[in-house]
Amino acid sequence: MDKAGDLLRNLPFFSQSGDPNSGDYAGFFGSWEKLAGQKLSQYSRIVDIENNSLLIEVDHPAIIQLLQMKYSEILGKVRRNYPQLQIGDMRMFVKNPEYVKQREDRKNISFPGDEKAIRESAEKKQDVIESIDNENFRDLLRDMKKRSQL
Repeated sequence: MDKAGDLLRNLPFFSQSGDPNSGDYAGFFGSWEKLAGQKLSQYSRIVDIENNSLLIEVDHPAIIQLLQMKYSEILGKVRRNYPQLQIGDMRMFVKNPEYVKQREDRKNISFPGDEKAIRESAEKKQDVIESIDNENFRDLLRDMKKRSQL
């Protein structure tokens, strides 16, 4: 049984040069691990080439940052190994944009009883501050507390 990559290489559509044996596109898409490295390629993949740009899908926003740090290195490998593709840029996006929204929504969640716990904690901190004998230090802590509440 033939592998999907072998079947694709035989389709003229996947060969930019028109030679079914050149495998320009099929070989390129299969080379992401060599281009990006084993760890990054586990969490990212090339999904398309559009306007001479690689479109790279990632599983997490942190992977975009890591790929950006290796941008020049990866792009250099692409240009050296696949000059016929004329890739000039890499654009990355999170696989599931809802992920980012969910993360932002979680930051704003308040749970029942939180207000009481926060109030009790603040009261305890105030009690600790007031129990300090050194007046200068006590004033400094009060000032710091006020600044943190702004």
